[in-house]
Amino acid sequence: MKTLRLWSAGCAGGEEAYSLAMLADMLLPERGGWNILIVGTDIDSAAISKARRGRYGPWSFRMVPPMLRRRYFRPENGEWLLDERIRSLATFRVSNLVGEAFPDPASELRDMDLILCRNVFIYFDPAAAAAVAAKFAATLREGGYLMTAHAELIGRPAPGLESRLFAEGVVYQKKAAVPRPLPGPFPAARAASSPPASGGAAPLEDARACADRGEFELAERLCREASAADPLAAEPYFLLAQLAQIRADPGAAKEFLNKAIYLAPRFVAAYLELAALCERAEELPRARTLRRAALGIVRGLPEDSMVEQCGVTAAELARWLEQWAES
Repeated sequence: MKTLRLWSAGCAGGEEAYSLAMLADMLLPERGGWNILIVGTDIDSAAISKARRGRYGPWSFRMVPPMLRRRYFRPENGEWLLDERIRSLATFRVSNLVGEAFPDPASELRDMDLILCRNVFIYFDPAAAAAVAAKFAATLREGGYLMTAHAELIGRPAPGLESRLFAEGVVYQKKAAVPRPLPGPFPAARAASSPPASGGAAPLEDARACADRGEFELAERLCREASAADPLAAEPYFLLAQLAQIRADPGAAKEFLNKAIYLAPRFVAAYLELAALCERAEELPRARTLRRAALGIVRGLPEDSMVEQCGVTAAELARWLEQWAES
């Protein structure tokens, strides 16, 4: 039987864990051959009680497509109650990330495919952050991922984890026991630990490799070299936008993405990245417009073609974007 193990660490009122459950339901509507675990933990017992109720007010839906609310919730006494079928996919319990020992073979906190821990590390001192990151690494299966909020672990030790630059920020992947190429949107980094020389290789290729190693300043410099060498190339601006987000500069990221779209009007990933930035800034009409533009482009592609930088087929991405079409 296939397994999928997901952990929302610091889950607050449960929105994140239930979002994972809804995503699993959409991507795996037939789950007979799957053993799926979705667990949410938080240090606040009141938050865990709220999560178990699965009731949410209008504020929780401010960035949610209406289709999802209609599909998975029903109105009740001025709130929205989550469908029991989705609620049953997630379990919740109180947990202290600093004080609790994990992984624990006797509990569910082991062999995770994905751990989400956003806006939690900011409350830890450097020693506690390093200790929790190390425990997360030990709790992940080989190749599993840890996702944090923007730049939470930048500049902090993350033993056992390698930084990987994906759309919208840095993701941390558990190191393989035996070195091997890592999957991801960018080519695997070179084995040498020294910065690559751009003399014989394309600067953009080197920039991607540096970004995958967490050498963000060097990656940015190489991106600018690539852009200077080919002023009409959109890809350097896309990577510069991702690097700008890592240093918490959404204004620069938007500027770079607008340039990428100007140079490559069918650059789907740039539309989606810019839409996500607009959404976080609560520029919702602009975000909807960008996603609809991306959907129009994707619908014109062969269904089985891979969408560059997104890592999914055109058919899969279209199904996801269609959820936003009515919003």
